[in-house]
Amino acid sequence: MSLLERWIYDQVTASWRRTRQPVRTRVLADLAGKHDRTVRHVLVRMEARGLVERRGQRGGWLPARGSGA
Repeated sequence: MSLLERWIYDQVTASWRRTRQPVRTRVLADLAGKHDRTVRHVLVRMEARGLVERRGQRGGWLPARGSGA
């Protein structure tokens, strides 16, 4: 897992624990100082590996159940 992927995963997990709400791609991009497309591509790759899951088309991202990376 790259440093950016690890950071994004940690942010998604922390946000879920804090709010119990999915986190939006744009929020993660703003926090990382990256373009939202870049963050979205990373999230899609992480989704394919089972680390995060998408909540609907525009719902946001959650840590995948049982991923525990």
